Amino acid sequence: MNVSDSIASLVGNTPVVRLSHFAEGAKFNLFGKCEFLNPGGSVKDRIGFHMVKKAVESGALRPGGTIVEATAGNTGIGLALAANLYGFKLITVMSQKVSKDKVKLLEALNSETVITASGKAWGDPEHFMSRAKAIAKERGAWLADQFYNQNNIEVHYETTGPEIWEQMDGKVDVFVAGVGTGGTLTGVGRYLKERNPAVKIVLADPCGSLLAAMYEGKTGTSASYLVEGIGQDFVPGNFDISLVDGAIQVSDEESVRAAKKVLRTEAMFVGSSSGCILHAAVTYAQSLPGDGKNVVAILPDGGRGYLSTIYNPDWLSEKLPLADQQAE
Repeated sequence: MNVSDSIASLVGNTPVVRLSHFAEGAKFNLFGKCEFLNPGGSVKDRIGFHMVKKAVESGALRPGGTIVEATAGNTGIGLALAANLYGFKLITVMSQKVSKDKVKLLEALNSETVITASGKAWGDPEHFMSRAKAIAKERGAWLADQFYNQNNIEVHYETTGPEIWEQMDGKVDVFVAGVGTGGTLTGVGRYLKERNPAVKIVLADPCGSLLAAMYEGKTGTSASYLVEGIGQDFVPGNFDISLVDGAIQVSDEESVRAAKKVLRTEAMFVGSSSGCILHAAVTYAQSLPGDGKNVVAILPDGGRGYLSTIYNPDWLSEKLPLADQQAE
């Protein structure tokens, strides 16, 4: 029988799709790594299951134990699947910025949710990461700590990177990703550069995040932005900035338009972070010399987590009143 033993075995091995309609007429070839096809709907399923597995193996997480994590939603969903499968409790800590869709989904997946105020500075006791650490200490729970947990990088180095290399037959010129924790860019970037040092690793960064400015050696100032899951007001421990060969800043408007364009042209229903990464990929690729370069963009999650936000015309009109809400 061609069957799987559990949902855990279905994480990863996501397809790469040529985005020929999205990038119609371009001098480069654009591909999307469809991480939204993971069981929980995002790239974060990879780290959710892997970090739990490693914590169990090390004894940090014991039978019937409790997991705590600070999340923009998707890592929490991946952890929730693992927690349900293996019999753990889960507490997810999120800022008010996280869409109601993802909060409701986490609650449906048996996670206890804690919502903190958005816009709190790194190190503030009410910053969502600070609250998660405090709750883990209070409850005697295991903090997954995706921003610093090295198993985050490991799973992308061991799975996502090799998958891309094999699916592309080693013909990868550019890899584009955002940074929430840094695990995807760092793990995939290391693997690809070990296979071919000429591969360019490009950071897609929302306007308002500090990371692109830091890459350029500037002192940036963080500001609020609407894109969820990528961009930061600090440098995550799992982000190896030395791997980055270029950084593209993308506005909320550009991210939303690209997300809607890939739905219209490729029938891919993705979130705003995917839109941000796609816009950055096209922008960077347009500056490349020569023709026929292969550009692979990570598509972190699907659009179902954003029905109340970027796919809600009323929300969009309120948040981006001057933006053209249609696809590019």
